[in-house]
Amino acid sequence: MYKFLITIQLQPDTRDKILAAAAPVQAQTRQEAGCIAYDFFTCTDDPDRLVFIECFESKAAHEWHCEQDYTKTFIAFHEQFHLSLTFEVILM
Repeated sequence: MYKFLITIQLQPDTRDKILAAAAPVQAQTRQEAGCIAYDFFTCTDDPDRLVFIECFESKAAHEWHCEQDYTKTFIAFHEQFHLSLTFEVILM
């Protein structure tokens, strides 16, 4: 299993744009054969911080996910609104 957290600190007043774009990507990702879970949350103490929790059957399944056009498009869209991004792998 390949599980990780992505924490994104956003520029002020950009969260709603990201969340609107994230919902269709979430639906598509959850349809992928190797996807176990794909969820995102707004931090309660900072509305400009998003946390994505993703779990795939393997690192290869995640790599396949990253090659999909909808994934690439979503990443390119939200990167313009980042102040910072942290990617943390969770060891099980």
